[in-house]
Amino acid sequence: MPRQASEPRTVMARWISLVGWMGIAGGMAVCILGFSAFLAPGFWFTDNMSFFQRQFVGAALCGLIGGLAGLTVSHRLPVLYRKSILILGVMIVTLGGLLMARIDAVTPDMPEAEGARPAKRIRLVSINLEHLDLRDEILIAYLDSLKADVIVLEETSFGWQRRHMTGSGGTSELTSFGPYPVHVAEGTLGDVVVFSRFPVTRLTPVTITGHDNGNPYDDTNREVLSLTLDLGDQPLNLIAVHPSSPRTPARWSDRQAYFEAVGTEIDRLDAQAPLIVFGDWNLSPWSGHFLRLLTDNGLTTAFPDGLPQTTRFFFDYRLHWLLGAIVDHVAVSAGIVIDNVELGPVLPTDHLPLVVDVSVAGPATVNAN
Repeated sequence: MPRQASEPRTVMARWISLVGWMGIAGGMAVCILGFSAFLAPGFWFTDNMSFFQRQFVGAALCGLIGGLAGLTVSHRLPVLYRKSILILGVMIVTLGGLLMARIDAVTPDMPEAEGARPAKRIRLVSINLEHLDLRDEILIAYLDSLKADVIVLEETSFGWQRRHMTGSGGTSELTSFGPYPVHVAEGTLGDVVVFSRFPVTRLTPVTITGHDNGNPYDDTNREVLSLTLDLGDQPLNLIAVHPSSPRTPARWSDRQAYFEAVGTEIDRLDAQAPLIVFGDWNLSPWSGHFLRLLTDNGLTTAFPDGLPQTTRFFFDYRLHWLLGAIVDHVAVSAGIVIDNVELGPVLPTDHLPLVVDVSVAGPATVNAN
């Protein structure tokens, strides 16, 4: 067909062509943002791009579909148009490959827990309460059905909770509320609280001072809650975490300092005792800092159904694919096998519960490692 690209085009054809070009350009742009998290994790902006990888891939695919739809009409630069579609396709495949490779790097196959004694199975749950009342009926009913051995809570405002319970004519103790185990560990800030069916033999709260943002109602200080649980035949180290959300450069710096403190605390612990790091990490599983924290400390993780899934949502959980993030994680050392990871139901808070079942190997196996 001679000079088809130069023939007059209808308004609809021009519109489809424009949509195709915009789809291709937009797809390339979001892919570049996705790549930036892998290429430059040491910067606030690029590292935060790791939170949006699923959205980037989805947007890029939509752009590719728009570009393919544009093939139904003629273009002034047809060769460039087709090559642009090919480049976008390669970019999408490459970004998807990077995401899968990163997940594979932090979730290696774990051997079965074996030892001189049968492995002890423990159920843990982490919930960011967003200051939800600990006596909330929906929360109580869920925890009662869960039968967790260890409950890790973030954004607890435990001091306020105690005052509120006492002021409403109740008691400041929660032992009368069935789902809360009798052993309680809290730090000086009351942000992170751990309830355990196992006795707490050591509690080491580590406070990280954050940048002052001038808001007296926003406490930027955070706490690493490090404790040891007595399983009966051996100790289990648990580090409950809740760093600042990296929404600003200052908060990102606070989060980085927080995980440096976590690494220092891990170095202090008895390497012979198994370790679980659990809570709201405010860290994407595709962040280079997540990978480094795990590899530097000999930790592994697992995700619900093997894939990272939304744990923090905004406005409404039904919009979580667009307005959601993956920030709640569990990581374990040698001697612990993650048997199951699942998400709990939507509660009156902005996080889904993260439920983890683990098997802790007998002392002989742990010592052998």
